[in-house]
Amino acid sequence: MSEIQTSVPNPVPGSHCSSCGTLYGGGVSGWPRTCPACGTVAYRNPLPVAVALQPVYDTRGTALVVITRTVAPARGGIALPGGYIDDREDWRHAVVRELKEETGIDAAGRDVRLVDVMSAPDGHLLLFGLLPERPVGVLAPSAVTAETEGWHLLRRPEELAFPLHTVAVRAWFEGRYI
Repeated sequence: MSEIQTSVPNPVPGSHCSSCGTLYGGGVSGWPRTCPACGTVAYRNPLPVAVALQPVYDTRGTALVVITRTVAPARGGIALPGGYIDDREDWRHAVVRELKEETGIDAAGRDVRLVDVMSAPDGHLLLFGLLPERPVGVLAPSAVTAETEGWHLLRRPEELAFPLHTVAVRAWFEGRYI
């Protein structure tokens, strides 16, 4: 005996009311939106991302720690260490967690200082956390991680994989994040 299976295509995100399941009709667009069936108001909120600015120094001067990505988006690109803030996670903890995951470098959340917040056109909200400058010799050695080819030093501003990382790096090198 064979079973008949029906397949329901996955709905487009945000196309149905999260309270009652009603499809938002052609007359409902933009955000916030109100469900025509139950009246629930739905909002589309930005996705928060924590980004680490870890300055270091050595005999050649001061630099920032950056990574080379091995995952999408921007596979192969150079970026600051960073990623999504987990549900109910303090943003400072997210900064040090992402730094550790992507570089192996330890830091303390209490040492993170918010230096910039930027909104990306794709709906992400980036929080840039600055850590205290440290000698490069005390950092964990660069090693491949699940998301990176390891870390290296950025000694001058350059275009990075994500435009807002480029903006933050330029601001740091220009001394705007004192």
